Amino acid sequence: MVTLAAAAPRRSRGKFWSLVSTHAMNDFQTGAVAALLPYLISERHYDYAAAAGITLAATSLSSIAQPLFGILCDRFSLRPLVLIGLLVAAGGVGVAGLTSRTYWLTWLIVALSGIGVAAYHPPATVAAKEAGGGTNRSMSVFSVGGNVGVALAPVAVGITVGVFGLNATPLLLIPTIVVATVYLLVHASRRSSADAAPAETHAERATEAAPLARDVWGQFSWLLVLVAFWSIAYIGTQSFIALYSIQRFDATAATASIALTVFPAAGAAGTLTGGVLADRFGRKIVMRSGYLLAALASLAVLTAPSVTIVTIAAAVLGFALFLPFALHVTLSHSYLPRHIGTASGVTLGMSTTLGGFFTPALGSLADHTSVSMVFVIIAIALGAGFACSLFVRERKDHAVPEGDTPNEEELYDEALG
Repeated sequence: MVTLAAAAPRRSRGKFWSLVSTHAMNDFQTGAVAALLPYLISERHYDYAAAAGITLAATSLSSIAQPLFGILCDRFSLRPLVLIGLLVAAGGVGVAGLTSRTYWLTWLIVALSGIGVAAYHPPATVAAKEAGGGTNRSMSVFSVGGNVGVALAPVAVGITVGVFGLNATPLLLIPTIVVATVYLLVHASRRSSADAAPAETHAERATEAAPLARDVWGQFSWLLVLVAFWSIAYIGTQSFIALYSIQRFDATAATASIALTVFPAAGAAGTLTGGVLADRFGRKIVMRSGYLLAALASLAVLTAPSVTIVTIAAAVLGFALFLPFALHVTLSHSYLPRHIGTASGVTLGMSTTLGGFFTPALGSLADHTSVSMVFVIIAIALGAGFACSLFVRERKDHAVPEGDTPNEEELYDEALG
C-alpha cells in the first residue's frame, strides 16, 4: 500500500517570508554565541578550551535533540515549536552574559538555548517546504534567512556587549521579540482566512494527493557522512576564525570579528546561489564544486599574510561552504519523502553534531599548538567532504504505482535516480 501525500504544496508568500524572518532570528542566537567568545576570553578570562566548551553547549544537546524533534514532527503537529523554540533560544542568549562569571551555569544556559534552536528547525523546515512550493530555490531562500541571522549576530553583539559589556546581552532579545510578534500576526491572519475558506477547497486539495516515492535509507546515511565533514568545517570556522586573527596578527576583537561577520554573510549568498544553480544544473555538480572551492579557501586562510586577506578568504570559504547547504536538506527530502520531518531534523542536526562535539578537541589543540592547526583540520575535513560528494547520488521524487513491489536491482536503480 502506498502512502499518500496530504496535498500538493501551495505557495504562501506571507507565511513563507514570516518563516524566513524567524529562521534569521533563530540562527542569530547561534551566531551570537560564537560572537560572544572573544568577550568571554577578554572579560572573563576563559581559555580556548573553555570557550570551545561554550560552543559545545550550544551545539551538542541541540544536535542530539533535533533528530528527535524531527521524528516527532512526522507523527504529530509540532508547528507551535516554531515560536516556542525561537523564544527559548533567544532567552538563553539573553541571559548568558548575566551568568558569565559562573562558567557551568553559563554552559547550561547556552545548552538550553541550543535545545530551543533544535526544537525550531524541523517544524519550521517542513512548513517552509510547504509554503515555498518545495523547490531548491525556495529552500535556499529559507536557509539564507539563517545565514543572515548568523551574519547580523556579531554586529549586534558588538553594538551591545562591545559597548556596554557582557551584562548587556538582554538587549539582544529585542529583534527576536519584534519578529515573533510579526510571525504571530501573519499566522493569525492566515488562520482566519483558512477558516473562512469554502469546504470544497479542502476536497479539491485532497484530490491532488499523489503517491510518494519509497524511502532510500542507504543513500540518506551516506549523505549524513558528507554533512558530518561539513559540520566540522562550519563549526570550526565559526568558532575560531576571529580567534585566529587575534592570535596570529594580534588583531583587536572588533577587527577580528569582521571575518566572523563576512563568513556567514558570504554564506547567505552561497546558499541562494546554490539553490538557483541546482534547479538549473542539478545538485551533484553544485555540491562538488562547493566542497572543492571551500577546501582551497581554507588553505588560503592558513597562508594569508594579513588580517585583510584572512577576511577575504573567510568570505570565499563562507560562500563555497554554503553552496551545498540547502541541497543537503532537499536531497534528504528526496531520499526520505515519507519522513520529511525526520530527514530535516537529522540532516540539520548533523550539521552541528560532529562539529559541536569536535570543537573542544580543536580548542585543546589550539591551546597546545596554535589556532592555525585548527584550520589544517578544517582543510582536511573539506577535502574528505569533496571525496564523499563524488559518491552522492541524485534522486528525483516520483510516484510508485500501487501494488508494485520492486526487486533489489530496481530499488538500487531508484536510489541512483
